[in-house]
Amino acid sequence: MTTPPFTITNESVTVVWQGKPITVQRGAANFLGIRSAIIEERWDDIGKHITIGKSLSEWAKGRYTVSGDIVSFDGKVIPNDINERLRQMAARGEDPAPVFAFWAKLQKNPSWRSVQQLWPFLKHQGIPLTADGCFLAYKMVTSDLKDVHSGQFDNTPGKILEMPRNEISDDPNKACHIGFHVGARSYASDFHNGKMLICKVDPADVICIPYDASQRKMRVCKYEVIGHDNGEYMSSTTIKDQEIGTRFGASVSEEDNDEDSDEDPPFDDADDDVEIEDDDADDDVEIEDDDVDELDPDNKIGEAMDREFAAGTIDRTGNPLTKVEKKAAKKGFSKFDKLDAAGLMGSSIEDLRKYAGKGLDIVGSSKIPGGKATLVAKILEVRK
Repeated sequence: MTTPPFTITNESVTVVWQGKPITVQRGAANFLGIRSAIIEERWDDIGKHITIGKSLSEWAKGRYTVSGDIVSFDGKVIPNDINERLRQMAARGEDPAPVFAFWAKLQKNPSWRSVQQLWPFLKHQGIPLTADGCFLAYKMVTSDLKDVHSGQFDNTPGKILEMPRNEISDDPNKACHIGFHVGARSYASDFHNGKMLICKVDPADVICIPYDASQRKMRVCKYEVIGHDNGEYMSSTTIKDQEIGTRFGASVSEEDNDEDSDEDPPFDDADDDVEIEDDDADDDVEIEDDDVDELDPDNKIGEAMDREFAAGTIDRTGNPLTKVEKKAAKKGFSKFDKLDAAGLMGSSIEDLRKYAGKGLDIVGSSKIPGGKATLVAKILEVRK
């Protein structure tokens, strides 16, 4: 193809396409895509970015259709937040195929609630989609790669763990129930001084996202252990197969497996295979007993511990608190005091606002403009 006439400035791109001048202003969803195509002399790609709809149409195949810049699946318009993600990816010239594949897999999930809940969970930092439409999440296990609660489930990389779907509660109000648990990094990192793993989950196998953890954890009936976490946040959008193999494919040495981290991980709670947890709703800290399902089927012990923990008389392991510890526990925000900038950014905006307002007495914390980054900067400033 011959080079079309074009003009590029910092604020706009004008190109003569099929005999007509087309101008795209900075800020438009397709600005970066068309600008990159011209700068990189990918002339055949210009037509894909004349409008977002044309760009999306390049990838929307089979059961997907595009009208304007709205994508439908089997004739039904997909939710606006996913449509928006597709438009953003198309505008940047990224292949949105993982999102298309994700939505198709999600339609196989028999739970209406899970279908509605899953996308908000995936907005957490470091929860990327894979090329085949699954997603990666974090899981904390013991140093010998067994689940923390029962010690019966082997989480060696490459293992696929599964249990009957109908044995797991899909009620988001039930904070604790039998089932496999995975979550956001902020959820998994504060659960146990063991090993952090990366797990792959099919959207169809998601059972429930409990309300108690600010949509940072979920119960699933099946997952695949991909590898060991390398200490860095994963992408928050998509991740390529070769990156998965490079970052998580190699197993950790035996020496590394025997070491427990001395670092104080970011606030959160984690997961565990046949996991029975007792959560304190105000503090988002879980009090858990590995064998509570067998020794205390009605969870009376857990409920009593939950009340005492909420009252600030015991710690999360059931041991009595000193006077100083009781004061900190009643404050309810001691877990946030240990977080660095990365840990704070991994927490939900709602929790950060509570911490800023009630824990640090920052006036007007709920109205600070600029989003999470600005709020975290203010918290760090006040804590100096």
